[in-house]
Amino acid sequence: MMTIGHTRWPSRRFLPVFWLAPLTGALCGALAVSLIMRSRVYCDAGNEPGHRFGLISFEAPATLLGCTLAAAIASGGLWCLVRPHSRKAAVLTVVPIALEVSLLVGWAAFASYGTLDGYPGDSGLCPASNIPPWWPSWIPA
Repeated sequence: MMTIGHTRWPSRRFLPVFWLAPLTGALCGALAVSLIMRSRVYCDAGNEPGHRFGLISFEAPATLLGCTLAAAIASGGLWCLVRPHSRKAAVLTVVPIALEVSLLVGWAAFASYGTLDGYPGDSGLCPASNIPPWWPSWIPA
């Protein structure tokens, strides 16, 4: 442990764990953005140039940043609670919980940005809720 002021930081051997959790969060954010884009194109809802600009300029970066920050905050908070003493224990406890939190944020982004409820889609492939038929029915959206 390194001591900076009165704060005790983990040693440098745990540094890859601190980068692994936000990296998995960014990957989950990228997955959520691709699901949002795929859903909008499939249902033809919110796929006009103005809506695509809003998705690319605001919603996609917000989703990526939200998933990354959620994973980083979850891993930091869990690190303070668990205080693992080995790298293997840190990877097996901190990173999966951060991944789950990040997936939850990505799912919420898909449910709010990807399925535009009541938006008039022109493709005829989706119901009025604009939830694509390929989305699993056991996962609410």
